[in-house]
Amino acid sequence: MTQLLVEPAPGPVLANYGLENLRFITPVTYDDSVRIELTAKRITPRVTDKYGEVCWDAQLFNQNDELVASYDVLTLVEKVNTTYANWNK
Repeated sequence: MTQLLVEPAPGPVLANYGLENLRFITPVTYDDSVRIELTAKRITPRVTDKYGEVCWDAQLFNQNDELVASYDVLTLVEKVNTTYANWNK
């Protein structure tokens, strides 16, 4: 499910390193559509590193706006986004 959250293209997210508190609430079938809502739940900077940890509250809904799953996504994120730092140089 984390592939729903972060496109593998270059960006400030360095890694998804886990899911916590995963709950399946409503069944999803092959013909359902799903969408996800993400909210930054906790941001933990690391003083000695160039990245921090972000915990995202993920809510997955079906086409009827019924909650089908909820979980926390754990990511490592650059403190300063350097992806396009040298874009026009």
